[in-house]
Amino acid sequence: MKAVKAPRFFCEHCGAEVGRDERACPECGRFFSAVRCPRCEFSGSAEKFAHGCPVCGYSMPSIDRAYGRPSAVPNRAPAPLPLWVWLVALSALGAAVWALLTTM
Repeated sequence: MKAVKAPRFFCEHCGAEVGRDERACPECGRFFSAVRCPRCEFSGSAEKFAHGCPVCGYSMPSIDRAYGRPSAVPNRAPAPLPLWVWLVALSALGAAVWALLTTM
């Protein structure tokens, strides 16, 4: 299966790679006022590109489309250790303390 690459964004002024939600370039400080489509060169506000380019339809493939919808199973905290594990650990600790005290 082909890996899906995450979209990358670059400053048009200095060429530095910038984060998706950056409002200004961290390298040169240039303020970003528009988004430009890499296919047709259309420029517009980020809201216009919410579902891809409004002119040519270009859109990076989403992870959901490439790999299917994420599982609906909620994240759960790991199960606590069983009681017998605590009893064995406590017994081993007690035996070690007893061995240290009797050898002194």
